[in-house]
Amino acid sequence: MPPAAYAGGILILGRKPFLAHSPRMSARLTVHFCDVPAGQLAAVTGLAPVAPPAGDAAAAACALFGLGGDDPPLAAITYTHDFGTPPPAWCARLDPVCLLPSGATLRLIELTQTPLSEADARDLFNQVSAAGVIPDVQWRFGGPLRWYVESTAAPDVRTCAPDSLPGGDVAAGQPRGADAPRWQGWLNELQMLLFDAAPNLAREARDLPPANGLWLWGGGAAPSLPPSPFDSVWTDQPLIGGLARLAGRAPQAVPDSVTEWLDTLPPGHALLGLGAGEATPERGAQWLDPLQAALDGGRLDAVALHAGGARFALQRRGWLARLRRRLRP
Repeated sequence: MPPAAYAGGILILGRKPFLAHSPRMSARLTVHFCDVPAGQLAAVTGLAPVAPPAGDAAAAACALFGLGGDDPPLAAITYTHDFGTPPPAWCARLDPVCLLPSGATLRLIELTQTPLSEADARDLFNQVSAAGVIPDVQWRFGGPLRWYVESTAAPDVRTCAPDSLPGGDVAAGQPRGADAPRWQGWLNELQMLLFDAAPNLAREARDLPPANGLWLWGGGAAPSLPPSPFDSVWTDQPLIGGLARLAGRAPQAVPDSVTEWLDTLPPGHALLGLGAGEATPERGAQWLDPLQAALDGGRLDAVALHAGGARFALQRRGWLARLRRRLRP
């Protein structure tokens, strides 16, 4: 057998050429699934986490960009995604939710499974924002389920995210702080305004939960982040998109074709932010199978998956394992 020779990216051993892996073309990929529990991703992938959940999932997402703390200003972050620039001062989310009586308390039902239409959301938003109930704030419409209020003076009020309430118990997440009683009074007044609003009456007639309440949460000013640790970011998720912009990296849209996207993925460390709908068994396979193939073939150096505060890792499979998988009926 003639000695090995190397030329033009081809490693030649005897008469059989093999493509040599070029590290200049490789990339690392971090995939973050927003609003997906760690257990759900484990079930879809069959993987065990290499790092177990460490606290709140939103805080774990912020930590990817070097933002620490247990109570990040999530409203300012998603605001930056929705409007392209950070809020000028303090802002908070004031999201439409459904509040249903349950015994001696109210239960909060998020509307993600039965979302408001754009027209209904804007109708309700215009009614509450024009009512003048909350003084000295500016209202901003970020999306059907993302409403904001801005204020030049930061109130002394501490809140809870709607998905953190145990069993949706509203009493467990009431605002706290010196200004909390005033805010609670304003929220009660807005709730009365929403009670018999036409879009809500129409939703109830269609057996859909009405948007009869507003939930205050995530308040704060825009944080200062270090430069992005990611060379490229691809997402349509408000949390990841806002973090990327605050870190100086404008996100790109999630690709339609995973395979074509991988063919053009630039070298470096990329972040792909996906929503909960992409972590179902059917949709998950459309992402994970091409990523596994790209990892096996050396196009990707590493693939880390994040969900619910936990981290998983795809492992490169050997040639024999790939052959067995290909021959599996």
